[in-house]
Amino acid sequence: MSADRVYAKTDKGRAELLSRTGTLRGRLRAALIVVNGQAPLSALQEVIGDGAAGLLEELRMLGHVEAVEPAALAAANDSATPANALLEMRRADAMHRLAPHFGPDVALVARPLLAAEDAATFNCALDAIESKLALYMGRRDAARTLDGLRLQT
Repeated sequence: MSADRVYAKTDKGRAELLSRTGTLRGRLRAALIVVNGQAPLSALQEVIGDGAAGLLEELRMLGHVEAVEPAALAAANDSATPANALLEMRRADAMHRLAPHFGPDVALVARPLLAAEDAATFNCALDAIESKLALYMGRRDAARTLDGLRLQT
């Protein structure tokens, strides 16, 4: 598998992230969140860690991602901006941080975060999640858990 290969979410993959049932768990789901149709496998490995190639291949076999030509995708997709790429990376980071606290319900809790299309909406969703975390962690620990995820508006 080439380190320059680029993956994009399929309709099935996007639906998986928005579904309440969420059949994907753990690192597989986190890998799906990080896939943005722009970053090559080598960049995704830095975020996902060891085994990224295997996780992406499994997602491809399940129909959640597909290998794409980066130039063709950029021409066809007007949302391929650095701001959107940063938003996708922050979503993935947030899901990694929230999974230990919410377990299998993380997708339900983070639904507004996953649906956010801009920095302001993303930050508002983070504020709501931080309030939920503060109920059992305290405000300081909840803020520490989500530290560094907010986007500049």
